[in-house]
Amino acid sequence: MKHGVGMDFTAYIGHRLNKNDLNHMCLELNSNKFIYTQHFLQEILIYNPSDVNKVWKIETDDWGGTISLDGPCGLTFTFSEHVCMMSHYTRWLTFLLNDLEFDFRSHLRNVSYELTRYFNTKFAIYVPDSSKKESAIMDFLWEDENKSIEFMKKWLLEKCGSPKDEIDSIYVDYEDSWESEGYFIDYFIDYK
Repeated sequence: MKHGVGMDFTAYIGHRLNKNDLNHMCLELNSNKFIYTQHFLQEILIYNPSDVNKVWKIETDDWGGTISLDGPCGLTFTFSEHVCMMSHYTRWLTFLLNDLEFDFRSHLRNVSYELTRYFNTKFAIYVPDSSKKESAIMDFLWEDENKSIEFMKKWLLEKCGSPKDEIDSIYVDYEDSWESEGYFIDYFIDYK
């Protein structure tokens, strides 16, 4: 795939929250209790001026069987019964290369880390949201599948091979194009 057309960043994180917990989480997000998340949003608010007064809200998808916490600046946490998919319009290439003036990779990793701590889980899985084999784990989020994060991790291992040792290794440069090859499981070893 040339230049990552249509590919945005997504992270998948296991959780055990119920609907009441999600209501509480929404309140905490609006009370700025999620420090890394709030910092990221403050940093990108300059590019999203219409979101200055936007608050986190809960959206229920009866068709897909998910609940989303929709926040400012395009940041969304979509919950199945077992997994949270964090999505943002940051392009997958931007996340992989992290070569812009703004450090998207660190911010997105920080938010992912904060979610793993909140959910009391150990890792996040990073894949593009479309166009690549790895992105098929999104299908396991919806009500008709509703699989666990461990199922997703096992599926990736069996269908896509081992995760990359580092995020940078996913990007493969060719003379006139580039390719996204693989996925990354972040255990946040550098955060400890």
